[in-house]
Amino acid sequence: MRRNPKRDVLAGVTVAIVALPLALAFGITSGMGAGPGLITAIVAGLFAAFFGGSNLQVSGPTGAMAVVLLPIVALYGPSGVLVV
Repeated sequence: MRRNPKRDVLAGVTVAIVALPLALAFGITSGMGAGPGLITAIVAGLFAAFFGGSNLQVSGPTGAMAVVLLPIVALYGPSGVLVV
């Protein structure tokens, strides 16, 4: 938030409006549930915001990760996700 804080806040709200429902859906799809999906979206969003490599970086949940996580959760349970 260096040059135009209003635009940064608007961009953050826009990303949240798109990312949070996706995170809930992907959490449910991966077998973990909506709560962990929401928590992961918040933590990952903050992590990407503070440690991201570019001012133009876009980060958020992807459908491919739900497909990857489903068999891991099925085999190893929720603790197996920590390895990924």
